[in-house]
Amino acid sequence: MATDNVRLFIERLESIGAVAYVCKDVDELIKYLYDLTREVKTPILVVGSKTEYREEIISKLKERQLEIQSIEQGLKCDIYTSELSIGFPEKGIASTGTVIYRASSGIEEAALYAPEKHISIISRSRLHYELDDVEEFVENTLEEGESIFFITGPSSTADIEGEIVRGVHGPRIIYTFILDNY
Repeated sequence: MATDNVRLFIERLESIGAVAYVCKDVDELIKYLYDLTREVKTPILVVGSKTEYREEIISKLKERQLEIQSIEQGLKCDIYTSELSIGFPEKGIASTGTVIYRASSGIEEAALYAPEKHISIISRSRLHYELDDVEEFVENTLEEGESIFFITGPSSTADIEGEIVRGVHGPRIIYTFILDNY
């Protein structure tokens, strides 16, 4: 079922305007990330869970002379001028192409939505088929007093005539990378 979850997740992401890749390991991921980040002139915001691969990815991006700003509760920085955020979601829902983040502060939430581009990095093991599969996680997180954010594709809405408008509230461009061996 895990392989099917990956395939379905990618299909759903691409159908809603996101770009999705599967990477076999962190080194392959870094090649893609460097291509997407080398032209960024503002600090790259990093948000999301403390995964087993997060620090390795941040370290490798810093080795390439990229300016990285990890967003933590209580941090004071100007996130609204940032061009790009990289996030590490807690969970993914394959049937909808949704990534789920938890945030304990407004600055973490804003770092997800303020930049024009957002990159989510999630391991295969964090993908689930449907919302019911993560219900306990959602309930526990909310009971702990943290917020949950569901992101399903680039920002879009429809105007009064039903025409889709992109980039109204949140990133206009979303990339999602699935780490296959994690």
